[in-house]
Amino acid sequence: MTAYIIRRLWQMIPTLLGVILLVFVLFNWIGGDPAYVLAGKISSAEQIENIRRQLGVDQPYYVQLWIFIKQVLTADFGASWSTNEAVSHIMATRLGPSLTVLIPLLILSTIIAIGLALGVAYVRGSLTDRVVMIVCTVGLSISILVYIIVFQYFFAYKLGWFPVQGWGDSFWQNLVVYASLPVLIGLVVSIAPDLRLFRTFVLDSRFKAGATVSGRTSSCTRRCPFSSGSSSASHPTCACSAPSFSMRSIRITCARRVQKGFRKTASCGCTCSATRRFQSSRT
Repeated sequence: MTAYIIRRLWQMIPTLLGVILLVFVLFNWIGGDPAYVLAGKISSAEQIENIRRQLGVDQPYYVQLWIFIKQVLTADFGASWSTNEAVSHIMATRLGPSLTVLIPLLILSTIIAIGLALGVAYVRGSLTDRVVMIVCTVGLSISILVYIIVFQYFFAYKLGWFPVQGWGDSFWQNLVVYASLPVLIGLVVSIAPDLRLFRTFVLDSRFKAGATVSGRTSSCTRRCPFSSGSSSASHPTCACSAPSFSMRSIRITCARRVQKGFRKTASCGCTCSATRRFQSSRT
């Protein structure tokens, strides 16, 4: 685990530098000159030049890049160009609500997706499996904005089950009252891609286990995939030790834990019906 954490931390360095460079390029070459935006439509060239000097965008690009890197490392991004409010204060006030929605959503979506993936993998090739995959494909084709508008209109505005907007001072009130609808929308949106991802990992592990045993069979029941993988799948928060906070990275790490659980099938010489079918097709 220590080596894994060190390796992940080392891999974060080039990733962070690449993101910094990409953001800098986007803001400077695509975002336009902020002096023209702040100066307004009726402004002189002298006023625009003064604003550029105050913002520091009149300096060479390599100087601006070095200033940006120092701001990222010190978490001091100065003041907002539009509101003149400290950027660190803006981020601090928005961090609490974001984590209140993100953490429950990550835990619930991972647990539900792993459970559904195990169930769908258990009945692979059946009518249930096909229907679930069709529903997931349809769900992936719908924009997240459609989910937000529909859920807010029906569940918040029409039915009044959730507040349309607002945020309080109590953590539990925010979690139960105000964050419930965003978490519900996030679950509906994320279930389809997560289910397809975990199902792929589960089936891949089962077939690899069948290829490894090379014809070794035993009196395995159809509950074999659940007994071999449930111990790892029951710990969806195992990836919290990873330094990467990307939701997709955390879910992929959880899926790899599920894979390890399924590979135990090969070591015990146990094969299920799907594995035996795979072996017969190979021979």
